[in-house]
Formats: sequence, C-alpha cells, structure tokens
Amino acid sequence: MKIAWFGKHFGEEPPISGDKGSGTIFFSGCNLHCCFCQNWQISQQWLGKEYTVEELVDIMLKLQDQGSLNINLVSPTIWVFDIKQAIVMARQKGLTIPIVYNTNAYDKLEDIKSLKGLIDIYLPDYKYGDDNLGIKYSRCINYSKVAQKNILEMLDQVGEDNIIVRHLVIPNNLDNTFEALKTIRSFSPNICLSLMMQYNPLYQAKNYPEINRKLSKDEYKRVMQYVEQLDFQTGYFQPWEENASEVLIPDFSKPNPFV
Repeated sequence: MKIAWFGKHFGEEPPISGDKGSGTIFFSGCNLHCCFCQNWQISQQWLGKEYTVEELVDIMLKLQDQGSLNINLVSPTIWVFDIKQAIVMARQKGLTIPIVYNTNAYDKLEDIKSLKGLIDIYLPDYKYGDDNLGIKYSRCINYSKVAQKNILEMLDQVGEDNIIVRHLVIPNNLDNTFEALKTIRSFSPNICLSLMMQYNPLYQAKNYPEINRKLSKDEYKRVMQYVEQLDFQTGYFQPWEENASEVLIPDFSKPNPFV
C-alpha cells in the first residue's frame, strides 16, 4: 500500500483533533477523480511511499506513543483489505485509541460491513445530492445512492454519536448542497454535520468555469440559512473568511504538508 504522510494533525473537527491532535495517516490514491481536489498531489498523482501491513502497524503504534487522540485513516477505500489486517494486528500489539475511518463514502457496501467491530468513528463525506454533478466533477456514477447506503451502515455500526458527515459547498451549485443537506438531515435525528466552506479551485477546476472561483459571501449566507431551516441539532461550521480556503491547502511535497 502507499502512504503520503502520517503524523499528528490538528485541522480536523474538534472531537477528532482535540487538544492532543489526531494521529492521521494520509493514504495515496483515490477511487474518485474530483476535478477540484485539494489533495490532488496524493489522490491523483499518488505521491507517497510504499509500506507493508507490518509497517502500517508500527505507524499506528508510533502515533499512539506520541499521544495522538486517535488513528485517523484518510482516503482508506482502495487499501481497505490491508488496513483491516493492520488494525487487527495493531490491537493485538497494544493499540487502544479509537480508529477513525475518513472516507469519501463511495465505498463498496460489503467493505463497510466488513469493518464492523474494527472502526470506532466514521467520518464520511456526502458530496453530491445531484448525481449528475458526481459524474461531471468526480467521474462517479450513482454517488448519492452508494453513499447513502454506506452511511446508513456506518450509523448502524457505531451509532449517531460516533459519526460526523461532511459536505463541501461548491460554488454555483447550491441546489446540490441543499439536496445533500436534506439527505444528511434524514439519516438520523441527531446526525452531526460538518459543513465545509473551504472550497478552492485547485487541480483541474479551471476547466470548469462555473466552479473556477471561491465561495462567495452571499452563497455562504444562503447555505447557513438553509442549515437553520433544517434544524440540525449538532454540527461544525467553518466561518466565511475571504482567504480562509488558502490557509487550509496542504502541500504534500513538503515533509510536513500543513506547515
């Protein structure tokens, strides 16, 4: 398997990063091809190094020894077979902190089912309420149907207290966001939403004029008004700041992408 970076990360939602930092492992490669991906260096160019299952176990234990709050598996989908082996072996060797499965939710349902008992916290995206946009921007079919089934399975495994569903707002596509938010709200009465406003027109976004810009303040306000209408009981919401998205862009060509 290929890993781009691992270390303590403080940029996740508060329950994930906490004060100690999340022991985050960024895997190389992705089963989606999002034209606006901010991690395109690793998701599309596969920047990273090869590791064995045994070496992944050592990484998990090292992150625990460093005081990490959890083990955060970012973009694990294509490496799920190796990851499952590593979790079992790491637990046998003394890993006690929670495991976070940080996914785009476009997984095979049987893979998610096979993770029952291994994953403590799920951190899925729900990218698209409009499947046509999934095809256009991420080259995936039936995204909403696939993601919904997976998220419901995740809820069944760990309960609503141990799942946070993320949605990235894309400019000029608020209807997609509204549809996505309605679906997220329907998953569970107290589902936790993480609404991300950090969109930046990176990678190949310049080839799509309608999304080749950042989110406007007016779009932000309209989305927040809709969130209020849906009456989410719990959630995390990035504030609108003109240059906020630029601050959040990692550079995986550096030893520490977040510095």
